[in-house]
Amino acid sequence: MLTRLDRFIIKKFLGTFVFMLILLMSISIVFDLSEKLNELIANGAPWDEIIFVYYGNFFLYYGVQFSYLLNFISVIWFTSKMANNTEIVPILSAGVSFNRFLRPYFISSGILVVVTILMYNFVLPASNKARIEFEEMYYRIKIHKSNVKAQISENEILLFNNYNANTQIIRKFKIQKWEDGRLVSTLKAEKATGDSLTNNWHLDFYEIRNFGEFHDDLYFGASVDTTLSFGLSDIVFRPNVIEAMNNSELDQFIEEQKRKGSDKVPQYLIAKHKRWASPFAIFILTLIGVSVSSKKARGGLGINIAIGLIICVLYIFAMQMTTVAALNVGFTPALAVWLPNIVFSFIAYFLYRIAPK
Repeated sequence: MLTRLDRFIIKKFLGTFVFMLILLMSISIVFDLSEKLNELIANGAPWDEIIFVYYGNFFLYYGVQFSYLLNFISVIWFTSKMANNTEIVPILSAGVSFNRFLRPYFISSGILVVVTILMYNFVLPASNKARIEFEEMYYRIKIHKSNVKAQISENEILLFNNYNANTQIIRKFKIQKWEDGRLVSTLKAEKATGDSLTNNWHLDFYEIRNFGEFHDDLYFGASVDTTLSFGLSDIVFRPNVIEAMNNSELDQFIEEQKRKGSDKVPQYLIAKHKRWASPFAIFILTLIGVSVSSKKARGGLGINIAIGLIICVLYIFAMQMTTVAALNVGFTPALAVWLPNIVFSFIAYFLYRIAPK
């Protein structure tokens, strides 16, 4: 049963979080709009879509992405105000233990963790799809790729020199087929045009070579329409397309990329694990925030907020370091995502032990 103290702190906690969310996201939207407005207008984006489709989903996406940091800043802010107003000392002096004092904080954190997990898994995929589609239509710079080598199946390797999204043409297109470590055939084309919805392709100035034991078979022509084992969308897509996938779609996508031998698999695995690690960071940062800010500081709110910002920077830095390690030196993606939480759990416990009780 919630007591008056519980209701008071929960109201303060969630109220401050919502205020911080609206304030910081409003500032972010203003800066983002000022940067993109000219291009959006030039590309004919309707105002209702700019406001409701793009920035409505922009608010949801970045609000959820940084919910753990907004939560931490909120805890530091209102707990420091309570300490400076001498509201915490009477609570503890009245016989309320520090552990009991923490209970409404963790109830509030639990609410935010559950909401964040639900948002990641059920709301954001559809929201991000609408946001990305808007960007593709009215803002995104077209994709250009060059010197690509990708394994598209267990025994097929694709290479091409250049892809230009403005013309949707791939140049110096080449597929190698291997069996038992031996190259058995190649398909080359000076230009290739693929369908993003099907596996249909149009090849210009193509050459097919089948390697035999004693001689090769060679076929060539000016143009041909054919069906391959993959489509254009399988090899040319934006990394943020995974933001529009739910968990099952993301798992399936990762398995497909593993079969193709994509070097981007660690990046996708990191995105998958962050959907769970980021919400649970709320618990850890809440404990750190209360432990740091529950004592009245001589410098007032500024000292506690400065300490909080330093911890935020260190947490983000730790996440970036482990992410880089996973992408470049073979660090396990799951461990890379969860390691900052593990390290800061020990920091949280240490600060909790030395917090004034």
